Amino acid sequence: MKRIRLGIIGCGGMSRYHGKQITATIPEMEIVALADTHQGNLDRYQAEVLSPVNQKPPRFHDHKEMLKKVEMDATLIVTPHTHHFEQVMDSYAAGCHVLVEKPMVTNTEHAKTVIAEAKKRKKVLSIAFPGPFTREFQYIRNLTKKGELGEIYLINALCTQEWLRAVKGTWRVDPKLSGGGQAYDSGSHMFNAMLYLSGLKAVEVFAWMDNKGQKVDIITAATIKFDNGAVGTAAVSGDAPVMEQGVYMQGPKGAIKTHIYGSWMEQYDCKGKVQYPVVPETPSIWQNFVDCIRGRAETPSPGELGLRQARLMDALYESARTGKVIKVHND
Repeated sequence: MKRIRLGIIGCGGMSRYHGKQITATIPEMEIVALADTHQGNLDRYQAEVLSPVNQKPPRFHDHKEMLKKVEMDATLIVTPHTHHFEQVMDSYAAGCHVLVEKPMVTNTEHAKTVIAEAKKRKKVLSIAFPGPFTREFQYIRNLTKKGELGEIYLINALCTQEWLRAVKGTWRVDPKLSGGGQAYDSGSHMFNAMLYLSGLKAVEVFAWMDNKGQKVDIITAATIKFDNGAVGTAAVSGDAPVMEQGVYMQGPKGAIKTHIYGSWMEQYDCKGKVQYPVVPETPSIWQNFVDCIRGRAETPSPGELGLRQARLMDALYESARTGKVIKVHND
């Protein structure tokens, strides 16, 4: 079977992680080109990811040139958040399927546009949030679909990290590149988890944000109302001495606790803690992407999930800016 030819757009640390997983575990896929504006990133990607497997694909400083000169079937986009929209659209124009790092894009209109383009061109659009690809998230989502917890009426989430110290001086604290601060960075995993696990849409949001003297938000606290009447709270800190992350979701028949990235969970019913179920392994982000391209599967992290999150994030930032409750338009 012909291998899927993958072009990499963005060759920083997270991209190199993706590349190592692909070269080690996905024989149906071959990295055929690299693009990054920084020569150092291109050199490190070659040295750390491709030289160990005896590959040396062409390298470019401009992703447009890469898409024009190299034949490929798909792109992996791992770049600053506000670049995603242009690079996704350029990839579709070149006839590629797309796997894009989180967040998919940084506003609602861009989210609608990339979804429409993917549908028009009949191409895969998958967002590389790790949570939805884990067996824990998929198990929990099946529970909520089947009503095993009853109708969800409470969702609380927390994400605290020593983020600011780690990202000072990088693009992540430049709003022109990041689109926002910790709420849009690690916090996006938390908001994605709330939406994916519950299957709900946010309809009203009230949020406070504190930049702590930075150009982007560092601390966020939000209250969210969902389309079924459920309520929730979410707290994000990028200046914390300890890492704490999790989601708690409750209905009248039971409750679930899990990490914002998956990897563990606790389940409760009206009698107490449920014995940890045997949950089968799920395909990785990269294997699922291959399976979607081959027509063997659908992504658990589609553009529609990215749109729900974009709408929520737009409302969060507007509420923090205006001091008002913001209605989320889910038209």
